[in-house]
Amino acid sequence: MRVSELLSRIPRILKASRRYIVLATGLFLMGIAAGASVFYYNPLDASQLLLLLDRKFGPMTRSMTQLSIPDMARLVFWNNLKATGLLIAGGIAFGILPMVMVFINGLVVGMVSGDVIRQGFGLFPFVLIGILPHGVFEIPAYIIGGTLGIRLGFNILGYERGRQHGQGLRAIVIDTLIVLVIVLIPLLAIASLVEVSVTRQLVEWVMGDALRWH
Repeated sequence: MRVSELLSRIPRILKASRRYIVLATGLFLMGIAAGASVFYYNPLDASQLLLLLDRKFGPMTRSMTQLSIPDMARLVFWNNLKATGLLIAGGIAFGILPMVMVFINGLVVGMVSGDVIRQGFGLFPFVLIGILPHGVFEIPAYIIGGTLGIRLGFNILGYERGRQHGQGLRAIVIDTLIVLVIVLIPLLAIASLVEVSVTRQLVEWVMGDALRWH
């Protein structure tokens, strides 16, 4: 199959996945709202959770500062690719794992936003310099990855219940691989490069240590 034929399939695949895109986007936004609410109503507990995240990711983030920008980009890309791959592969469990992961990712974004606001920074500046530069590539990639995992899982469930035939399920697996290679990998690569070369510089310049492990 030629590249042009593969590219022409992308819009059809996304159109066929629109209800799953809505579900994944809704879960992500619900996670953000839940994370912000947790920080608003239980700031102490939320701060403790962020400290746990800092202990987990902080050493890796701080060690990255000694790497060159290409090496940092490769490390961030690899970590994001593994997370996205888990989103998709987790769909095997009837779509449950990608749904949970998308929600949790939104939850963390909401909690980090609450932490930054608590430290005296406005939400709009944080979104503008801390999320938007690389998030415009990374967030769609993550949501599409979740979409693929959920779609795969729901169709496996349909196959188990006799509502989906094997040939249709095989076509969905092929669609998933096409989107992963043609859409997600390039988006994640761009996001990783922008994150280490643009976002980090803006955050350090404007916000200092406000984003301890982001």
